[in-house]
Amino acid sequence: MKKLKKDMLYVILTALGIVMIFPFFWMISCAFRRPNELLTSPPRLLPASPTVSSFIHVLFETGVPRYFMNSVIIATTATVLCICVAIPAAYSFARHNYRGKNLVMVCILLCNMIPQASTLVPLYRAMDRLQIIDTHFGIAFTHLLCMLPFSIIMLKGFIRTIPPTLEEAAMIDGCTKLQAIFKIIVPVCSSGIFATAMYAFMISWEEFLYAMTFSTSSRARTISIGLKMFSTEFKVDWSSILAAATLMTLPILILFFMIQDTFIKGATNGALKE
Repeated sequence: MKKLKKDMLYVILTALGIVMIFPFFWMISCAFRRPNELLTSPPRLLPASPTVSSFIHVLFETGVPRYFMNSVIIATTATVLCICVAIPAAYSFARHNYRGKNLVMVCILLCNMIPQASTLVPLYRAMDRLQIIDTHFGIAFTHLLCMLPFSIIMLKGFIRTIPPTLEEAAMIDGCTKLQAIFKIIVPVCSSGIFATAMYAFMISWEEFLYAMTFSTSSRARTISIGLKMFSTEFKVDWSSILAAATLMTLPILILFFMIQDTFIKGATNGALKE
């Protein structure tokens, strides 16, 4: 009976895995097809005559490479800013008890429930005064609204797994509070910080609304906005969209599979101990 339940669980998990993987497989398969093959009926799982013409068009005849580099710069900048702000904030919540702490935590969680569209006007006015519209830093700054609340909650869980005696011993040896954080806390929960950074990077990489609103030229336009450029009022270039989407998705997938052990270890440890 136990073996039957185990086999059924494997069958269900395999079916769910196929359902989740199939859209990525179909996107990559269609990216290597000619335009006249995309709408054939019945559809084929694999292209009849694979071609890389869509990739050549996207890479050498459009602004996608520029948008790709913009996304790398913006996502990296946003991730660094997020981690620099989230570590001290999470340390404060994990180590100190003060009046209003729970209320502040609730407010941070509620930030994730605020619709992005409702923040566009105040953000635009603030960024216009600071003259950071259509800049890498400006768009990275807006991405903090999406990634910072959950990053603080994640890091709070990781820091709470570290015994306070480690910091106390460091301070007895002459470290200040700030030195204890960066010499003890940061190295010990490095896997958790890495997992949080990966989460923040992926959120920034795929963000659309803020990037669309606050980028007015190719100088700061991201790859997610670049995909929209292939769709016009009268025509949708599906071949180019699928090729660009593949180029956008593959780096994240490759990076995740390379570091999945560290990511899962860090995310699971924080969740279990919290």
